[in-house]
Amino acid sequence: MFEQHNEGTGSEYARIFRLLSAAKEEAEKLQLRNLMHLTNMALLQVVIDWDGIDPDRELGAVDTYLSHKIVAARAIMAL
Repeated sequence: MFEQHNEGTGSEYARIFRLLSAAKEEAEKLQLRNLMHLTNMALLQVVIDWDGIDPDRELGAVDTYLSHKIVAARAIMAL
């Protein structure tokens, strides 16, 4: 009846974040503006899901979390 929601681990979210970031960089190089917008939206959704943020209740927190997740993803990439 209901789908079972399986929470990903931090490393899984970081991997998705890295893949989307790479796709965004390629879209920028090729000047594919629609794809750039889509990857930006996907990156934001990954961050929201990663921290379990409810954007309807925590509007100001989204930007802060995005900044923190960018730093965390880059740190994991450096490993």
